Parts: sequence; C-alpha cells; structure tokens
Amino acid sequence: MPSSSTEAPPRLSTLDVAVGRPLGSAPFPLGSPMDPVLALRNALRPALLREPCVIAFSGGRDSSVLLAVAADLAAREGLAPPIALTFRYPGDPAADESAWQESVIRHVGVESWVRRDIGDELDLIGPLVQPVLRARGPVYPAALGNTVLLASHAPGGSLVTGNAGDEVLGGHRLGTLRAVARRRGRGMTGADWARFAVCAAPGFARREVARRSVPMPWLRPDLRRVVWREAADRPLRWETSVRTALATRAYAVGFRTRADAAAEYDCELVEPFADPSFVASYAAGRPMTRAAGTRLVADGLLPEAVLQRRDKARFNASRFGPQSREFARNWDGSGVDGSLVDPDALRAAWLADEPPASTAMLLQQAWLAT
Repeated sequence: MPSSSTEAPPRLSTLDVAVGRPLGSAPFPLGSPMDPVLALRNALRPALLREPCVIAFSGGRDSSVLLAVAADLAAREGLAPPIALTFRYPGDPAADESAWQESVIRHVGVESWVRRDIGDELDLIGPLVQPVLRARGPVYPAALGNTVLLASHAPGGSLVTGNAGDEVLGGHRLGTLRAVARRRGRGMTGADWARFAVCAAPGFARREVARRSVPMPWLRPDLRRVVWREAADRPLRWETSVRTALATRAYAVGFRTRADAAAEYDCELVEPFADPSFVASYAAGRPMTRAAGTRLVADGLLPEAVLQRRDKARFNASRFGPQSREFARNWDGSGVDGSLVDPDALRAAWLADEPPASTAMLLQQAWLAT
C-alpha cells in the first residue's frame, strides 16, 4: 500500500472541487506478483501485529472479505483477533446493512464487534472536520469525518478499511466480456446484457452512457464533458486496467488525507486492496468479474450470498446532515466559481432527498467562504 506521509495532502484546484474529486493521474508503485490470496494476507498481517487492529466493517463485500481473512489469519498465526467496528444509521434505510452484518459476523465467528449509532457527527461541515477545513480548505474525501471517527476507536493501533476494493476488484471491461462469452448467454438478465454492451462499446458510446448516468446538472457543460470522458476512460486489456486502477490523483490524495487523519490518533491506516503486491498479483491473473474476484480473495471464508450481492449501502444522508442542510437553505450562491458551477442547480442538488456525493467539496468551499 502507498506509504503514509507526514506531509499535508496538496490543496485541491477549483476544478477538483467542482467535479468532486482530484482529476488526472498519479504514479502508483507496484510490487511483485504472487498468489493474490497470499498477497492479501501479507497486506493484512502488519495491521494485526499493531494492536488494536480495528476493521471498519459496514457489511459490504470488501469490508466482509477483510474481516473474514483477518480473523482467519489471526487464528492461524496465534495473533490477537481483529475488532469489527460498525457505524449504524438509525432512520436511514439506504444505509441499513444490519442483516448482512449479522450474517457475516455469525459466519466468521468474530467475538469483538463494536457497534455505534451515528447521528449528525459525520456532517461535511461538522466539528470533526472543521479544523481540517480551516487549515487546508476543502478536503478529499470530503467525508473525512468518517475516518476521524473510525481512527478514534483505534488509538495507537491500526485501522483497516476496504477502500480501493471497488477500483481494483471491479469495473474491468474484459472481465465482464469474458464472463459473458463463457456463459454464452445462458441465464443472462437484461442488466447483464446492458453491462456487456457498455464494456464492448467504443469510447464515444461509453461517454454517452456516462452522460446519461451521471448528469451533474450543476456543472457547466464543458466541465461535464471532462467528467464523462474520465468516467469512460477504462482500458480494455485486463492487466492494464487493474494495474492503473489506482494510478489516479483521486486515490493518491485520498489516501494521504485519510492516513494523515488517522495519524492524529497514532493510528496506522491500512488499505489492503491497495497493497502494491496485491494489485500486481490480481493484475497477473485471469480476467474476472467483480463477483468472481471477490470469491477468489475471500478464499472460502464467506457465505455465497455475500459474495454475489451487487447492491451497496449509501451514506450520503449522514454526511449532508442538519448543519449542511441548514447552510444550503440559507446559502446566497457565493463562494463557488460561477464559471464552473450553476449555483441554483447546486443548491437544488444539496437540498435533494439524497444529495450527490460529488457536490460535497463544493459545499465545504462555499461554507469556508462565509
């Protein structure tokens, strides 16, 4: 995994803030290929050796894999078992994964499971992130309060998260195309055929799909086209797609920001799916779908239903909490670059039932301007 740094993450450009993430590429070091299951275990071992080892466990596929593998590794090597830490969001159905969580905990046999109900602590402009915002300006990830609160449960230890799982394990065009070719259409759903068509389509067609699925009406048209082009720009070749999945400024800046926040608690941030040897090992294998890749690295330790699930919880409601909503209602439209952003459309996005996560840094920018 990229090494953490005491140097503060770089300030974000106005373009980065407007689109909701750092744009462009960044170097990502790769290690030596090996068995990906072994590489993942090697990436987790240092976290288990630095107690307490806390695993951010949402119940999603990535956090479930890491919890299961870490628990198994600890048992095999006589190490202290990991602690599962779960944030729950009463009253927010989109963030409810309690049934999945309980299924995994029972199956894996984790003894130490800390559950914390979340109210408005993780607000984008709340007390947890205000000192960072005032010192650095808008941050990526904007929902940095989540890392801060997680790390506060692991002082002097390690915090393991499933960040980078989506990018490294999934989204690879050739994996989907190969899977469909092997099945030859048997049991294919309409959604399966749609994914196949997008993966096989030329770049201009994938950009059109991005335009329809990520409209972002608060951005000016020229900037929207930049976002759609990046969204469609995934190589077809399997090895290249995996090896470059994290070669982005978004991951580089995000990791440094999260690691810096964890370091305030003398806590080491560990993101095993971003381990250089794991990424190289996964890239050296055969093309796979997201479900097949998850099954491979889970190494027989999780229920099949968990491995095959495609839905994900959404946590935007807790991030756009009461403080953010109140600010949005009273906002006068100042503090953002009007050449990049339509203030009226932006306010409407902030006040929607489920505000888009990509508008979070803009909210921080506007709040700081007041």
